[in-house]
Amino acid sequence: MNASKAESLPCQDPVDDATLVARIAAGERDAFESLYGRHMVPLYRTALALTRRQAVAEDLLQETFLRAYRHLDRIRLEPGASLRPWLHRILINLIYDRSARLKRAASPLEHASQRLAPQAITSPERRTELRELERNVAEAVETLPFKQRIVVVLFYLHDMELAEIAETVGVPVGTVKSRLYYGRSNLRSALERDARVASGSLVEQVSHGAT
Repeated sequence: MNASKAESLPCQDPVDDATLVARIAAGERDAFESLYGRHMVPLYRTALALTRRQAVAEDLLQETFLRAYRHLDRIRLEPGASLRPWLHRILINLIYDRSARLKRAASPLEHASQRLAPQAITSPERRTELRELERNVAEAVETLPFKQRIVVVLFYLHDMELAEIAETVGVPVGTVKSRLYYGRSNLRSALERDARVASGSLVEQVSHGAT
């Protein structure tokens, strides 16, 4: 299934990830399809935000689930626990491996930038301005070093807690705090230099968050 067309598909499966993993181990093919449907959209958004290319993001999504399927026998989930941090870790490792080729990709981080741009829209003119602002903010996010960019994306795009980001990227919480701090600082500097987005409220918003 094309991930870019899947956002409209609601997840109706109430079974938790631990049960699905157990069913997959028992050979139930439908269980893996349920797991894929449950997690594909957030993983795709992360891949798209970090690679900036739809085709690459879709390839990474497929490779993530392929690797996950091969190694599910190693996973022991507590009831109610989510497999998403582990899946994100696989995805991020794949992106690290391909980062040299992906640096030249050129589409903006629209979803993440929407979390950073002002949300009050009162007219078609303001909506047009906001779309332009989102593109400009996305360009600023793209200038961040990769390790800072991935933390900023997970924090703003997925509302992840610092501990969850730490588990996802495989570093201590203190390292996540440091990368987020420097990522926001660098982003603030980039926005302040950009006359198109030199809005005090926007720059101030980027400067605040987890400490």
